[in-house]
Order: sequence, then C-alpha cells, then structure tokens
Amino acid sequence: MSLAWSDSRAPLPRVSQIAALDIRCDDCGRVARLERQALADLPDYCLSELRKKLLCSHCRALGSAGKNVAAMPILRRAL
Repeated sequence: MSLAWSDSRAPLPRVSQIAALDIRCDDCGRVARLERQALADLPDYCLSELRKKLLCSHCRALGSAGKNVAAMPILRRAL
C-alpha cells in the first residue's frame, strides 16, 4: 500500500538527519549540492521549511525570482 493512498504520511526529515542536500532549479536546470559541513551551520529546520528559504542564485542574477527549486535530501545512514 502506498502512503499516497493512506491517511498517514511519513514525517519529513530534519536538517540534522540529512547527510547532503541536492538542490535543482526547475527554471534553469542548474544543480548544486550542500554537503554536511554547510548544513551544520543551518538551524534544525524541517525539509519543507528549508525548501521555502532556498533560491537559485543564477536565476536571481538574471532578474527572476529564483524560487522554483526542488530539494532532494540524501539521508544519513544508520550506524
């Protein structure tokens, strides 16, 4: 059974649970990765809160809003 069809949802990961974050701009197609070192400086946001704060610097330089970005987390492995 898929979670899309059930009433329960899996909790979104927090910044402290992410090993890296791949960020893709849907407007210009650029991809960037934030590694664990860069994520350590951020507050422990939920992934949905963090996504609202991300902007594409290339699109912003061209005069666009730069808010059409997708964030794909790479989760830490359990030891």
